[in-house]
Amino acid sequence: MRKLTADYLVVGVAATGMAFTVTLIAESGSDVLLVDRRPSPGGHWCNAYPFLQLHSPSAYYGVNSLGLGADRRHQSGPNAGYYEQATGGSEVRD
Repeated sequence: MRKLTADYLVVGVAATGMAFTVTLIAESGSDVLLVDRRPSPGGHWCNAYPFLQLHSPSAYYGVNSLGLGADRRHQSGPNAGYYEQATGGSEVRD
């Protein structure tokens, strides 16, 4: 078994856990380990509402103005000209 070390352990990666962690890292530069019983972040939303996706630009999901995403705009498709959306990946989907 591999041993993991961090300054803080955050249990639960729903909205509150993620917002707390983003602020903690931004303000202190600490190493944080996140754990959750689900395979991806989002809390109960992942199971209760699998048909929903976040449709706002990634920049809107930061805490304390922490920039998210790569500040790119969609080049084609129905979102052409709009900033990238939170996709769960690092690429812009068209």
